[in-house]
Amino acid sequence: MATMLLSTHGTNGDVLPFIRIGRELAERGHEVTVLTHSWFADRIAAAGLRHLPIDTDEGYDRHLDDARRYMLDPLKDPDGVLRLYRRNGLFELLAEEVRMIEAHYRPGETVVVARHTSGIAALMAAEMHGVPVALASVTPHQYVSLPVLADLFRRVLGEGYDEVYRSFGLRPVRDWAAYLNNAPVQLVLWPEWFDAAGQRAPANAVRCGFVLGDTAEGPVPDWAEPPVLITGGTGQVLHDRFYEVAAAACQRIGRRALLVNRHPAFQPESLPDGVEWLPSAPFASFMPRVAAVVHHGGIGTLARALSSSTRQVLLAHGVDRPDNAERLDRAGVAEWLPVSHWDEERAAALLARTLADDGYHERIAPLAADAASEDGVRIAADHAEALIGADEILRRPVPRERLARLTPEQKVRLAALARARRGG
Repeated sequence: MATMLLSTHGTNGDVLPFIRIGRELAERGHEVTVLTHSWFADRIAAAGLRHLPIDTDEGYDRHLDDARRYMLDPLKDPDGVLRLYRRNGLFELLAEEVRMIEAHYRPGETVVVARHTSGIAALMAAEMHGVPVALASVTPHQYVSLPVLADLFRRVLGEGYDEVYRSFGLRPVRDWAAYLNNAPVQLVLWPEWFDAAGQRAPANAVRCGFVLGDTAEGPVPDWAEPPVLITGGTGQVLHDRFYEVAAAACQRIGRRALLVNRHPAFQPESLPDGVEWLPSAPFASFMPRVAAVVHHGGIGTLARALSSSTRQVLLAHGVDRPDNAERLDRAGVAEWLPVSHWDEERAAALLARTLADDGYHERIAPLAADAASEDGVRIAADHAEALIGADEILRRPVPRERLARLTPEQKVRLAALARARRGG
């Protein structure tokens, strides 16, 4: 039995897949602890896993509310992003997470599976103590946006990160793109067809497949006619007009809708007739029973819809959503609108066309079977287990400016060392 530490940050789409992988590892006999937001305590307990909260419920909601002002376009006010980090104590939380990993690390017996991009504490622990680390990405956008994010980390957030690194005796990071891709094992939680529909993940990353984290089930109402499901996910990084446009589109074509949103301040005070609001719903049970889902383009929502063969219309705006939407569109299994085209008439026409698409079920069948498979969970767990006992101090990649000064012979030796480290 090994100690598996799972570290992740964000909303349902970022956290629930890690809980699902943790449950698989626990069923294999490992001791599993999830380091994440306190808001997920009930979900983690229901999976039979141990939880190390990295914040409080109040702090989590405050951060979500704060982040929405910047995360849709962080480059619009980069200094505001730094103030957000300072105001919410995110650098202090990073240092505390490093200490949590250190406290639970047992040489030869511990593995950390951390969310790519935000799993900085895991990389620091690997650099200091040799903790084996696998980085798992939940959406292709984590690679697509890496050049921009790396520049943000260096130029805007650098002073805060530098303070944390120096406090642990580590030198500051200068090439964040290379550093964040430095873990020997990288898992991507989406399938090959989804990867091929846009910018691909690095060649050495393991394409596991979708991991359906939202597995909660519950009773389904006896609907006379299946409604349209409307959801903008569990976060607050959402365009102000999302729910207004989605609800109006359903009313315009005369379809009853179920609007699921735990942040009612984001929806119109008065919903159209035929649109019912719920703060939450068991999507694993609801999704196969609805006529279609109108959503924001979140990876967890689209994967659950794919697994249920549910028709999808995406009002995609910000972060990873347009990229996710483009991939589904190229595969012929969803329709979407960029925010510049959001209006009641266009959204209604798109929804009506989606509902009337006679060829949809034939196109979706092979992809639905792939999305509903448990292979992604098993593959991710297999690679986490393969790291047991693989303790080794993580060395930083050679900076690009230094690499440019190497002789051809030095580059050959460096490449050979890299291959040996990967076991290839």
